[in-house]
Amino acid sequence: MRSRSLRSATLAVLATAGLLATASQAVAAAQVSRTPASASTYNLTTVIDQWTHWSPDANTSSHAGTLYAGTSYFYCWTYGATYSNNGHTDNVWLRTDDDTGNRGVYVSDVNLDSWGWHHDQEVLPQC
Repeated sequence: MRSRSLRSATLAVLATAGLLATASQAVAAAQVSRTPASASTYNLTTVIDQWTHWSPDANTSSHAGTLYAGTSYFYCWTYGATYSNNGHTDNVWLRTDDDTGNRGVYVSDVNLDSWGWHHDQEVLPQC
C-alpha cells in the first residue's frame, strides 16, 4: 500500500556515492539482530501491546492472543487485510509467536517502531 519508490531512489543515490554498505551495516547492527534460537527469525520492535491473529486480518474472529510492546522475533511477512493504527496504514502482516503461547500468528506491521516500519520487508522474507 505504501510507496517504496522514494526509498529505492534514495538507496540508489547512496549506493552510487559509496555510502550504502557502511550506512546499512551500521543500521542493521543497531536495529536488527538474528535471534540465537533460529537463523530464520529477526528481531524487530513493536511500540504497543496488540492482539495477534490466526490469519493476516484484524477481525475479532481471528484473534489469537497478545504480543506485548518491545523487541520480538518475526519469521516473515505477507499481504493481508489493510489495517490502520499508530499513524500508519498498510496491508503487510508479520508472522511471529505471541507472548501468550500461540505460535505462527500474525500482527500488522503498522505497530512497528519507525525503523521496523520502513525496513520490515527488506529484512524479513515473504511467507
